[in-house]
Amino acid sequence: MKGANVKGTRNGATVLCIGALLSLVVTTAAQEDDSLSIAAALAPRAEGLIVARCSVCHSADLIAQQRLPRARWETTIEKMKQWGAELSPDEADLLVRYLSARYHPGAPDQLPPLDAELRKAEPLTQETLAEGPVTGVAARGAGLFEHNCQACHGAEAMGGMGPKLVKNPILKHEDIFWETVLHGRGPMPAWDSVLSHQDIADIHAWLMTK
Repeated sequence: MKGANVKGTRNGATVLCIGALLSLVVTTAAQEDDSLSIAAALAPRAEGLIVARCSVCHSADLIAQQRLPRARWETTIEKMKQWGAELSPDEADLLVRYLSARYHPGAPDQLPPLDAELRKAEPLTQETLAEGPVTGVAARGAGLFEHNCQACHGAEAMGGMGPKLVKNPILKHEDIFWETVLHGRGPMPAWDSVLSHQDIADIHAWLMTK
C-alpha cells in the first residue's frame, strides 16, 4: 500500500508538472498573440513616426534588428530625444509601446520590413497644401536637388551628412516627405521659405526615378 501511495504521488506530481508546462505554453502563446495585436493596431501611426523621426539618422534595418525589452526601448527613445529627435511625450510613448510589442526579445528573427505598412500610415499633418496639388518634373528636380540638397544628402542622393534618399522609405509616404522638407526635422532645417511646392514636387519626382 505504501508503494502504491508513493507511485500515486509521483504520478500526481507528473500530471501537475505537465499541466503547468501546458499552461505556460498557452500563456506564452497568448502573450505573443497580444503583442502581435498591439503592434498591428499601432503600426499605421508608429510606422509613419519611425520614417519621419528616426530614419533621418537610422536605417530601417538597424531598428528591425533589435530585440529589446520595454525598459530598454524606453531608454533608447529617451536617448534619441536627448540627441535631437523631435518627439512629443505622446509620440515617444506610442513608439515605446509599438517597438516593445513588435521587437521584443521573444519576437521571431524574420519580420516584415518597417516600410511594409507605410501605405496605411496616417499623415503626420492634416494641413492642405496652400498651393494645391502639383505634378513633379523629374528633369527639373535633378538640378534643384544638386543646388539645395546635395551638400547634405550626397551626390545622386546616395547619402552624406544626411541620410541616403535613394529608395528611402520616406519617398513612399508623400505626406511625411512634404512635412519634413517644409518644416524640417532634427538637424534638417525647414525649406518652406526657400523651395516652392513645385520645387519640392520636382525633387520628389526625381528621387522616385532613382
